[in-house]
Amino acid sequence: MNPRTPLVILPLMSVSDRLLYIDAFAGLSGDMFLGALADLGLPRELFEGLPKRLGFPKATLSIRTLVCSGIAARQVAIGAPREHSHRHLPDIEAILAASDLPKGVIEGSMRTFRLIAEAEGRIHGIAPEQVHFHEVGAVDSILDIVGTHLGVFELGVSQVISSPIPLARGKAAMAHGVLPIPAPATVEILSGAPTYGIEVPFENVTPTGAALAVSLASEFGDWPAMTLERSGWGAGTKEGGELPNVLRLILGHVAEGLSGDRVWVLECEVDDMLPEFFEPLWTLAFERGALDLYLTPVQMKKGRPGTLVTLLARDPQRFECERLLLEHTTTLGVRRVLCDRTVLEREVLIVETEYGPIPVKVGKGIAGKAAPEAAAVKVAAERAGAPMSVVYVAALRAASS
Repeated sequence: MNPRTPLVILPLMSVSDRLLYIDAFAGLSGDMFLGALADLGLPRELFEGLPKRLGFPKATLSIRTLVCSGIAARQVAIGAPREHSHRHLPDIEAILAASDLPKGVIEGSMRTFRLIAEAEGRIHGIAPEQVHFHEVGAVDSILDIVGTHLGVFELGVSQVISSPIPLARGKAAMAHGVLPIPAPATVEILSGAPTYGIEVPFENVTPTGAALAVSLASEFGDWPAMTLERSGWGAGTKEGGELPNVLRLILGHVAEGLSGDRVWVLECEVDDMLPEFFEPLWTLAFERGALDLYLTPVQMKKGRPGTLVTLLARDPQRFECERLLLEHTTTLGVRRVLCDRTVLEREVLIVETEYGPIPVKVGKGIAGKAAPEAAAVKVAAERAGAPMSVVYVAALRAASS
């Protein structure tokens, strides 16, 4: 066995576009996250020194390399004295507040712990602050969660995307007795995330692993378009099944000025709706978070003229936008397709013109991508008694100078 030589990750021209992809093809757990981050080249001392930074001087964290199905991966082992008390959410918050960790690491870690507390609270019918953290409140799980957020912070990652999550079935002994796999808390935490079944004879996704993926990832989806820097492999402690029990983290970056995301394309056709009803549909769509809404004339059955209504929305707004189309059009059904897209990063510049200040939307990475805000151009033109086209050109000229 030849342990990998630790990699010193060199900074990119700009790390603001650095992306981390969670390739959870076999499962997820806190120690697998830590192992994969260590395998990405972060200093061993960063993780080994974490127990003392969190006020656990008797705890230890060690990293070793082992081979899983021919893959050299890092495995993290945490040693800590046995505890006889359970922590609550405020106890975790106090531990983090007393540390010297960066603010972003503390806030990210608390986001993960709160996600777990809210899931447990829903299961047991109590407030999140009343939840007794059992396995998750132990020192090893605290180190897993905080260490993962610390590692992502040190990598300078600006975006995290996760693959769909594989879930095994079965049963396992837990703090509340024998419970089904996936654990009730894991299912609650993954609510809204894409999942699929996998044949593995053990709990392959823990509540800690699920909460880290959900709290870190801005979206779930297939492998994103990016330039690869390095992969890191983190090994779990259980064996069995066709796949190696490892987690792969992919570090890369997107082209400067470009980013990718996913949007829902919602569509329906109508041929029996009064034209006057489309005006409130436009207004309500953008109030509910739609990215765009447009109408296309189409020819429908029996040669009837109709309208194809197309609405773009991000995942959090998808359900509300579907209801909008069902409530405010005459359709009885809405189609939806999840689409990948590449978008230019943009910023809004306030430019000074002879007609007053005008906001101009500017796309980064490709020259000449600029557009004055039409509403502001209209107001300025009316105020000056000038054509909109003249004010528009003046704003473009100011933006390019």
